Amino acid sequence: MVFFTELATNATKDGVHIIIYVGNDDGISPHFGTEVTIQNTTFGGIQGFTRRPSTPWFDDNGNWAGIVHQERNWTYALIYGAGHEVPTTQPVAAYTFFREFVLGDNPTGRVKSDGGIVVVIGGENPTLNQTAIPGQLGIAYGSRSTEGLYTFPSATIAAWESYVSFVPITGTVAIQPTSTSGSTGEASSPRFSGDAQIIVG
Repeated sequence: MVFFTELATNATKDGVHIIIYVGNDDGISPHFGTEVTIQNTTFGGIQGFTRRPSTPWFDDNGNWAGIVHQERNWTYALIYGAGHEVPTTQPVAAYTFFREFVLGDNPTGRVKSDGGIVVVIGGENPTLNQTAIPGQLGIAYGSRSTEGLYTFPSATIAAWESYVSFVPITGTVAIQPTSTSGSTGEASSPRFSGDAQIIVG
């Protein structure tokens, strides 16, 4: 974490915006590990986020796209249903995220302090405030030289479901917000007014 903290300290000092995004189906960079890394990194003089990421955001079609959190010049987004290559599995959400949060200045999920009262723009959804959001049951196979495929082997799924029945994990139906409140669907003002950014995904 020392390297990441040094990077974050220098970025904060120089006004560089850091954007980290990950899909909840990413088996290479699981979102829980990303969140633990953020919580163990010092930026803006404070270690980790002061609030747990739990603000929903929506794609251009009005579908729930995941969770977004912005604090002290850091943006973290969890893209629901996306694997390691986010635009491949969730192209509409990836485009919306890129336009709104990378190129734009969408305030959804931004933590603000107003007279000593902490407010998160777009609100916080307690249903999304959990350790891990389960991914799909498919198993990816293939090589990097060809397009990977997903298979859903019944024996593997049955074994997983019998394991999950003993582990308390909230189902995806329970975590999907249905309201698009706080989402305007309009493009945000450009962030490129001399701001530098580091994007990790």
